[in-house]
Amino acid sequence: MVGSVPLLRVEGLSKSFGAIRAVHDVSFELEGGKILGLVGDNGAGKSTLLNILFGRLQPSSGKIFFEGEEVRFRDPSDAMKRGVAIAYQFLDLVEIAPLWANFFMGRELTRKIGPLSFLDKKKMQSLTEEKLAHCGYKTDVDREVRELSGGERQILAVSKAIETNPKLLLLDEPFTLLSIEDTDRFVCLIKEINKKTSASIIVVSHTLSLIKEVSHYIMLLKAGEKAFFEPAGSVSIDKIIEVMLH
Repeated sequence: MVGSVPLLRVEGLSKSFGAIRAVHDVSFELEGGKILGLVGDNGAGKSTLLNILFGRLQPSSGKIFFEGEEVRFRDPSDAMKRGVAIAYQFLDLVEIAPLWANFFMGRELTRKIGPLSFLDKKKMQSLTEEKLAHCGYKTDVDREVRELSGGERQILAVSKAIETNPKLLLLDEPFTLLSIEDTDRFVCLIKEINKKTSASIIVVSHTLSLIKEVSHYIMLLKAGEKAFFEPAGSVSIDKIIEVMLH
């Protein structure tokens, strides 16, 4: 990263919940357009770190620099304004609502007829179909979410996140409960996002083979502390497991 400013730089980040240290003195840098695989056992601090980066949690100490400027995201909307988006493992989707309604939930499009405003259903349907197609997924956007597979739900959530053209995309356990076909589709989607945009991506997952496949770097958290941060090509799955267990 000599001669360039990393998109994200974290210095001595810590977060405690009472006597519990969820994240402790974590520092790392991530260049624009790179994918970081974030691994570790349950309780290692991975989701806590993502929530700090997205403004859902405030750090107890430490600094975050985004595009070279120190930031302190007060809440998720603050992070989103700066170009950070997230798709969670447990998706916040309404089961009985159609895809297009979920895609635009909280940011519905309207059109004016005289002094009155009405929901622009046709435009939201059209844009949802277009955005999903960009992610390689063609479907009837009037389908309800409860009809979707796990992989289809993940694609909907990630498509919604990248629709904001984020500079940093956070993915929390995106491979959980996916079929083999959905997993392959989702891996291709992550690679396509990385290829077609300059967004950096942080992927949290327990599936080490997939983390190795999609990531440029791998960072292991252990009991809230950074155990290592290395290029993905130079660290084996056996080493990751060995460090996690000892």
